[in-house]
Amino acid sequence: MAAMTLSHLTRDRGRTGARRPATRTLPVAALWTGAALCAAAVFAVYAFFVRTVLGQQLDEAPLTSAQKLQTGDTPAAVWLQTLPWFLIAGVLIALAVLIAVVRRRWAVLVAVVVTVAGAVLTTQFLKYAVFERPDLGLDTLTLNSLPSGHTTAAGAAAVALLIAVPREWRPVFGVAGAVFTTVVAASTLISYWHRPSDVVAALAVVGAWACAAAALTDPRAARRRGRAGGGAARNRAVAEQARLAGLVLLGIGVVALCVSGVLYTGVIPASVAGTGGNLWAGLLFETSAACALFAALTLVLGRRSVLP
Repeated sequence: MAAMTLSHLTRDRGRTGARRPATRTLPVAALWTGAALCAAAVFAVYAFFVRTVLGQQLDEAPLTSAQKLQTGDTPAAVWLQTLPWFLIAGVLIALAVLIAVVRRRWAVLVAVVVTVAGAVLTTQFLKYAVFERPDLGLDTLTLNSLPSGHTTAAGAAAVALLIAVPREWRPVFGVAGAVFTTVVAASTLISYWHRPSDVVAALAVVGAWACAAAALTDPRAARRRGRAGGGAARNRAVAEQARLAGLVLLGIGVVALCVSGVLYTGVIPASVAGTGGNLWAGLLFETSAACALFAALTLVLGRRSVLP
């Protein structure tokens, strides 16, 4: 009798799946919260770095340092200036659309289009119709340059690819996207095109639209599709890879932010930091923002419940 009861229980458990561990999913509310935090970061960066004297001083110091060092005339900077960044970003975006179409992931395609179009249009609208750069008595250009259009295009293109590729490739594209976006952001500073705050605000705009796009495409429906394909072991492996890549990027971002803060505050004396201390502070500040964005998106998009 006991053997028969055990047999019946085993068959029932196999049919109903009642004892299988529940799948941990990311609530849609978490994605909307991320979008709201990124949007708030855009206005916070503007309010401090553009609307206050201290913020303008900190923001102008890396640009002044780059001009004094004439970094725009170095071979590396000249090479970066000659690269057609908008064309490269356009190619990457087209590739992301093609991948989504070939994979027949229509929710992914919508997320790519929403992220890119939303980020680019928002940047242009904020820069030319909303934000103004007040004259606070500092020796600086009063023309508003926040957010950076170059960084927005590069970041949106990298995020579009991160969204479009299959989930097992997202850890790789998360790291690659952070590197690509950091290089573009750095080129805008050493070429005297943008201040660090322009870059940080642009990345926050991209992050806001990426989170909103993932929320709009209903992660719960994506989870149901993801459940039909791929085994549990594969899903766990991909999630672990995404977690590792995200944590590595986050660690780099935290270190970059800490070193940037130390350079900005003058804890490291100029005799040690050299004449380029402020420039490195700005570059590291931009690096920390890029790493934070792609760390968060890699961790989110590595989950089975979001855009498979």
